[in-house]
Amino acid sequence: MNRGINQFKRQACKYPYLMYLSVLFATSSVEAMTLDDAFSASLKHESQLELSRLSVRQSTAVLGQATQRDGLKVNFVGQLDYEKIETPTNVMFPTEGNRRGRSLQLQLDYPIYTSGRHSLGIEVAKNQLSARHEALSDQRSETILNTVMVYTDVLKKTAILELRKKTMSNLQRSLYESQRRFDVGMITRADLAQVLAQVAQGQADITQAQSNLTISEAQFYQITGVTADNLVAINQLPSIANNVDDILSKTKNHPALIQAKYEKQAAEKQYALTKRELWPTVMLTSKLGTQHAATNIGSESNNYMVGVQLNVPLYDDGLNRANINKAQVDIELANQKIKSLELDLNQRIRTTYAQLQTIRQNKDALQNAIDAASIAFVYTRKEFELGTKTTFDLLNTEQKLLDVQTQKTVNQQDEVVFVYQLLDQMGNLNDLVSVPHHQ
Repeated sequence: MNRGINQFKRQACKYPYLMYLSVLFATSSVEAMTLDDAFSASLKHESQLELSRLSVRQSTAVLGQATQRDGLKVNFVGQLDYEKIETPTNVMFPTEGNRRGRSLQLQLDYPIYTSGRHSLGIEVAKNQLSARHEALSDQRSETILNTVMVYTDVLKKTAILELRKKTMSNLQRSLYESQRRFDVGMITRADLAQVLAQVAQGQADITQAQSNLTISEAQFYQITGVTADNLVAINQLPSIANNVDDILSKTKNHPALIQAKYEKQAAEKQYALTKRELWPTVMLTSKLGTQHAATNIGSESNNYMVGVQLNVPLYDDGLNRANINKAQVDIELANQKIKSLELDLNQRIRTTYAQLQTIRQNKDALQNAIDAASIAFVYTRKEFELGTKTTFDLLNTEQKLLDVQTQKTVNQQDEVVFVYQLLDQMGNLNDLVSVPHHQ
């Protein structure tokens, strides 16, 4: 075993770059970030998600309030008082004088009939809580989609930058060859100037591509809270139905649409509750107490009382009518929101599906164009070296190759985005990403 270790050390000393490459590869493997890693980071980092979670907690507290609002109420009442009494002189038995009193009383009140307001209030709170849950789900789906968009954007800008650098390498080679040809009089100064201009443009393209990548990386950090280092390419996409009608039929699962329906139900329950604001309430009330009055004579008593109290509101200066009108408008707004969401989802799905189909249909044609442009570039370079093609021909052929390669890169990342957009519009995006424990 020691002999094997020593042999490894000798080989490492002989080929130190092998160890360097091994360490570099291992480090890259550890630091590589997949799309799932980005999802986990953004779902922990996104501030809007935390606001949505707090909204759910708030609605849960409101439901607790609604549940306990009409329960048993127990009050302990203590009283100290001073009273001065004066009676007319013609009273046969005058009771004038000073009186100091004190009393203690335990009072219990329990509503035994609320005209259905208690149960309606609970239903309103439950529907609002369900709506907040769907709002959280919608925000989570939006965060996932935003993560896909910034992830693919970094991949796209990185690939474009690499293409620009590769093109610059070819341009520098062309410049070297053109300079040699110019020195021996094989090409004109105008030909050399064309190459120099193309090199300058290539350098400007690299600077612009680097700037675009920096911006995309900043957006990635804003969404995920981590740096976009060594992102792994997305090689497998979720499956999507090939029929747009099948996709449209699943929009009913979209959390924003379900949220709107819960909000409509809450508005309808609130309307029914508002209509009963002036309806009677029956209270079961009970009192237990003691009272002491210090007068010229003095008195002390204990009292017990159990009874039923009926409360019927008679006049509120039009407040209930105003509340009813407001509740009716809330129902109309909820209905309109549902209709608008359905139309918007329909339009967005049709547009996204058409864009996705266009990209997939052009995929083979674009690859054929890249193959043809690559062959054209190779043969144009050979003919340029033989003197049968001009510098302009060579540069033009190389630019066409760069254009189709760039378009392929853009299309690859756009296809990823369109697939995830359709999943979001169908309401299925949350199902693809596991929920972190703290959520």
